[in-house]
Order: sequence, then C-alpha cells, then structure tokens
Amino acid sequence: YAKWYMWHGGYSWGPRFVVPMLPFLSLLAGPGWNALMSERVLSWFGFAAGVMLAIWSLLVQWLGLLAPYGLVQDRLATAVTPLFADVTFTDIQYSPLLLQWQAIRPDTIHLAWWRGDAWPDAVNWLALGMSLAGIAVGLLLLVQQVRSKRGDDREDRLRNWLYAAALTLITVALLTYYAGALDDPVVSAVADRIDRDERAGDAVLLLRPDATQSFANAYRGALPVFGHFAAGELDAEQSAWLARLEQSYDRLWVVPNYLPPEQSGWERPLRTQDFLLSDDRVSGEGNQRVALYALLPHAEMVESGLGTVFGDPAAPPPVTEANGWIRLKGYAITPTATRDGQILLTLLWESLQPVATDYQVFVHLLDASGNKLAQRDGQPVQWMRPTSTWQPGEEIVDRYGLPLPQDLAQGRYTLAVGLYDPITGQRLPVSAGPASYAIELGPVEVR
Repeated sequence: YAKWYMWHGGYSWGPRFVVPMLPFLSLLAGPGWNALMSERVLSWFGFAAGVMLAIWSLLVQWLGLLAPYGLVQDRLATAVTPLFADVTFTDIQYSPLLLQWQAIRPDTIHLAWWRGDAWPDAVNWLALGMSLAGIAVGLLLLVQQVRSKRGDDREDRLRNWLYAAALTLITVALLTYYAGALDDPVVSAVADRIDRDERAGDAVLLLRPDATQSFANAYRGALPVFGHFAAGELDAEQSAWLARLEQSYDRLWVVPNYLPPEQSGWERPLRTQDFLLSDDRVSGEGNQRVALYALLPHAEMVESGLGTVFGDPAAPPPVTEANGWIRLKGYAITPTATRDGQILLTLLWESLQPVATDYQVFVHLLDASGNKLAQRDGQPVQWMRPTSTWQPGEEIVDRYGLPLPQDLAQGRYTLAVGLYDPITGQRLPVSAGPASYAIELGPVEVR
C-alpha cells in the first residue's frame, strides 16, 4: 500500500499488482496448506497458524473494503511531502493498514447493505439477508462437496448449475431493487426529453463524461450517442468530429456540462453556423440544459435579397439609408415544412451606424389573417452579437430555428421580422412605410 499514483510508477507493489497474482500464488501454496491443515506436520501449532493466517487475510480485506482508500490517500498526499517521499514507505505511522482504521466511520462505510443511519435503520436488512443467503448456500454446497465421496460428474455439474442459478437470481434481484436508487434523476429527465422528441436523422452529443453510465442506463431511444469532453476551445480532432456530425446528421441534441453556450467550444460554432431549435432546462439539481440544433448542411433553403432599413424611432419619417441604423440585406428561408417540423431562417444584417442600445430580434410566424402562432425573440446570433457591438459596414449572419406546433393547420404562412428595445418594447421603424415596424418574409408552405 502507498499513494495510489505510485502504484504504477515502480515505487510500490500495491494491490494493483498483487491481486491478479493471488490465484496463482494460491495454487503454489496448496501443498503447504494441506501439510498444515490436513497432515498436521507441525501438530496443533501448524493448524493454529493456518487458522490465524486465514483470519488475518480476511481482516485485511475487510479493512480495505469498509472505507474508501481515497480518504487515506488524500491524507497521505497532504501530510507527507515531497510527493515521492521515502518516509511514506518506511515510517510505520504512515502505513495505510493503520490509517485505514481511522477512516472507518458510520458515514464512510461502503457496504451495499449499510445505510449509516441510527440503529436499526443503519442496516438494509433485505440486502444483508440476500447476501448472507448466498453465502450460506455456497457454504452448504461446499461442505457437502468436501464430505461426499467422489460421485457422478453429472451430479456435480447439476449442483454447480443450481448454485450458479441461485447466485444469478440473487444478483438480478439486488440490481432490480436498487436500479431506481442508482439512476440519476436529472440525467433520466434529459434522456426522456430526447426520447420523446427524437427523429430519424438525429444524433446526441453528450459533453458530460461523468454521466455516461447514467445516460446509457436511462436512454431508451435509438439515436447514436457521441461522448466528448467539454472544452472552451476545440482542438483539431474535436473540430473534425464536430464537422463530421454536421455532415452526417440532420439535427443534433447537445447535453452540455456547466459551461454556458458562449463559453463552450462545441456550442459556439453550433449557434453561429447552425440553427438553435430549443434550449430547455430539465427540473432537478444542477438546472441541466439540453439543446437541439438543426444542422445547416442538410437545410434546404431559398435565398432572397432585401434592402430594408431599420432606423431611429424618435426621428421623423421616412427611414432611409442616410438616417437608418441597420439594414437587412437579405435572408434565406425553408420554403416548405411539415406540421411537426421546423422553419429555418437566416438573416443577413449590415450595420450602417453605431447604436448604443442592445436591440432584440423578433421572428413571428403569422397565418393568412396575421395571427401570431409561434415566435423567437432574442439578441442577434443567439445573444452572442449584441447590436451595440456592431461596427459600421460589418455584416452579421443571424440564424433562427422555429419549431412548428404539432396542431398547426396546413397552408401558407409568413414570418414577420423586426427589431425592438427590450426595455421599452418600442419597435424600430422600417423603410417600407411610415406605419411599418416589421418586414414579412416568405411565404412558407406547411404540408
């Protein structure tokens, strides 16, 4: 035993190396054990020594299993310096066999049937009883095997199969009983969210390596899941993976870690190059996000040029290029969509003059009567390019994904696009006319 990072460095022969050798060492020790216990070559002294050896070997195993070794490891790492100090191995006060005793407390014991509460709730009696039942059955069969004369091999095989079946039944029962407690409810909610709305052609990007097993246990869908480490900046390999995902799939579900999207090397390009359809938070600890993106390479869109100018709401009309602030130079839109699908929209803005206010963009889905059926609101480029940062002459590509309601009727629809002050609600007038505060784009045929 020693600091765990020395196990593989050649400084210490710890359990990492010894455990795999034990079955082979047991075979070599067999003749000696037989001489002590069966032939009694050392009389009662040898027999007692064998019993004590067996007891001590079990005690050492229990000592190592009762509490996490990390408690001793962390104590050694802080109490003994430098990192590879020889005193770790030569001074008896730093022996983990002694320190482990100090780490054993009711709240640190790691046994499946131990809860650490006040007695008698400290013990999960069902788990303990099933474990003891497995041990009792095994000992019973072992004693019968030792005492019985050599019989038919078929009888031995039957007994072994029955014992294996009993152990399997106990194991499955325990796993089933504890399955709910072992699941992460937040990860389960994310998996349910994806499973509910996934489609053929989707994929999942899981950026939480710590949740890999929980997600695999909870997710019941059929989508391919790609696990990667979260990063503020993507390296060449990660960038290649993201490009591969964009080329291979229509939509991408992203389960991020704690990084906000503007700080994530994975989500920044998705928000600037692709279309954000949803960005939800599931209930539970951690406020976990799950985002859905429609990927640009698979979007069928029609481009159109524009010259609509947005200007100062306090200035006298009309709005012209000379007094305007922002021009919508053009757009691209999906000409057709299904009722349970989405409309994708790309806006090409051009800054004409600096503005001090962070105006927000609204995208409204309108029917033939002008009724608003769905909408998207927010600062340009998914809040990453506020209008106050735009420089004159700069062009900004701004993408929006608008999921359609499942009960949307078939027909022809348009999108109303404009800019407004989020504090006052005042919309910016446009050059289309003195009473115009939005420009309608489309049409889009919903089938």
